[in-house]
Amino acid sequence: MDTRAEFGEPGAAAPLILHLSADYPNPQQFHRRTTAIERLVTGVDFGRHIVVTMDRTSLPWQASFKDCGEIKGVRLFSYRYFGLPMGIGLASAMRRIARHVFKTLRTEHETPALVHAHKLSFEGIAGLWLAERFGPDTRLFISVRGESERKILLFKPTYRSLMRRIAARADKIYHISAWFRDTYHRYVPAQPEKERLLPNIVGNSTSKVPVKDPIPRFVSVFDLDMRRRKGMSDLLQGFAVFQKTHPDIGLDLIGPGSAEAVEAAKKEIAELGLGDSVRILGPMNSKDLFEVLPHYLAMALVSYNETFGMVYLEALFAGLPIIYGKDTGIDGYLDDIDVGIGVNPGDVAGIAAAFKELAEKSAHYRSQIVASEQILHDRFNPAMILESYRQDLEAVLTPDQQRSRT
Repeated sequence: MDTRAEFGEPGAAAPLILHLSADYPNPQQFHRRTTAIERLVTGVDFGRHIVVTMDRTSLPWQASFKDCGEIKGVRLFSYRYFGLPMGIGLASAMRRIARHVFKTLRTEHETPALVHAHKLSFEGIAGLWLAERFGPDTRLFISVRGESERKILLFKPTYRSLMRRIAARADKIYHISAWFRDTYHRYVPAQPEKERLLPNIVGNSTSKVPVKDPIPRFVSVFDLDMRRRKGMSDLLQGFAVFQKTHPDIGLDLIGPGSAEAVEAAKKEIAELGLGDSVRILGPMNSKDLFEVLPHYLAMALVSYNETFGMVYLEALFAGLPIIYGKDTGIDGYLDDIDVGIGVNPGDVAGIAAAFKELAEKSAHYRSQIVASEQILHDRFNPAMILESYRQDLEAVLTPDQQRSRT
């Protein structure tokens, strides 16, 4: 079946959209994955979708390619590929993935109308190879996620020309990380007609933010196994400084973590003399998290690397002001509203000052969130995000647009 048949005609197949993602949940995953890309793919009401998930292993005998069947209306393939650490041989590994995907789709007589590579620097290499191999009619969408792209563009200069080539071939370029755009444009020419922001979708967006009387506790939500990248030590040190003048205010840490990670966190809490004022509450499902969030003073997470940071939005939609890292995560999306405080990652004194500001001016920041609830809703409304993505797909995959490429 040729999935690029002109689907406006009777009996024509819906266009096939192939997604490449190292962050899409899959049954073989080594680590917990964000649901951001899954929400985009399963939520858009357009076309048929195949997702190839990518999971690197440094042990060749663990490499595998598995057809996971249909999950949530999406055909899913899980590719655990062999690759060296530190991005060594990255281009070769991505092209090897692309060749395997090409062969698999050809065997099934499938030809994608569009390839969406959900990162420029990894999946984009495979996406470019596939788009070129399937031919000029196959469109290419690229998502730019600051955390990964920064490492490649800054520290692997030999890859910059390849990144520019991918961007030039792309029909649409989505910036997930608003904070990264300026850095991206230092190395890749701006293409305003192709580029736009595409925020991640959160599960508790609302046009009416809940208003609660907060308990005297802050909250931080993160995976304890990622505590170094999430800046846990800096957060705890900043909180310890703050607590010297505000001993009645506590901090809760919510999120999963191995036994080793939990013990490491407990040890650090004890060494800082924080005692029972900092509690480790463990993991919570989304429903329970959304129920407890509105009762806290604020949410604090000053990560070193964060592509988007859905937890910041989840906190804002729960009515909580936020302490967030500058030049990472949500930074760049909230410049025009006063709903939190940005701090440079690693700045313990700045974190302590932010705790003090939000503790003493909680009512002000909460009122600002309520005043900005319509802005937040319009900017991060899942229905609007999905509709804009659907329109982008439709714009390049309608029969007239397909003819214009031939």
